[in-house]
Amino acid sequence: MTRGYDAERLSNCLAVMAEPVRIRIMSVIASKGEVCARDILPEFSVTQPTLSHHMRVLVDNDLVTARKEGRNVYYSVNQATVRELADLLVQLGEPPVVQTTPEGKGLTNKRSQTRRRQAKAPALKKSSSVPVPKVPAAAPDIEKLKKKKKKKSKDKDKDKKKDKKKKK
Repeated sequence: MTRGYDAERLSNCLAVMAEPVRIRIMSVIASKGEVCARDILPEFSVTQPTLSHHMRVLVDNDLVTARKEGRNVYYSVNQATVRELADLLVQLGEPPVVQTTPEGKGLTNKRSQTRRRQAKAPALKKSSSVPVPKVPAAAPDIEKLKKKKKKKSKDKDKDKKKDKKKKK
């Protein structure tokens, strides 16, 4: 039972509903049927402009419909969009349809067969991304390093003395 969906539109709807306040707003509207905006506000600890923003996002993404009557705006849940989202989620939760041959063996699609093979394959050995040197590095001679450091500091001192003499 594969049905074509507008994936981009439905993903936008799911992204909009990822905000907990918007889910609560839709729940309040769904429980009361059609609700005036001023009746929604006391249910939440948000300001009127914040509620208006959330309502605008819900209306723009076809999750809620708005009907203006005089100065009041009445909101209701867009049943078509919600049903489409529900159908998609139900379809995603259904097990795959497996055809059988006369011998009784199940035929599955190639993708699921590949997954099974990969699951049976032994896992690769986890190793560091740093290559191991073929020849081990020799330990540095600490005494030589100390002598070099002393020599460099002596050379710097000599250079400083020369610079001072030139300045005078």
